[in-house]
Amino acid sequence: LSLRHEGTFESVVDGQPGPKVSGEGKHPELLTNFYNVMRSRQTSDLLAPLEYGRTAAGLCHLANISYRLGRSVEFDPAKETFPHDEQATAMLSRAVYRSGFELPDKV
Repeated sequence: LSLRHEGTFESVVDGQPGPKVSGEGKHPELLTNFYNVMRSRQTSDLLAPLEYGRTAAGLCHLANISYRLGRSVEFDPAKETFPHDEQATAMLSRAVYRSGFELPDKV
């Protein structure tokens, strides 16, 4: 499998066009490796541990919560909540998920 990221990706911020980013040349070998490992189930072949991706995505989610609230937030990584901040903690998951994408109570 050989993948190549090409093209321009557009974002939307508050309903208005946001920055445009070119995906060309942005480490396509990482995505190719990920797909190959998904197919083979050989996690030892990963170029980076899955935890790195979870951490990176988590930081983006935390920043998005802070942005949407319009204020700083304090996150407890051990409990994976925002202490004394019910509004921010509520934003860590959805009340209703799209059919077929529901999360189990315990993973």
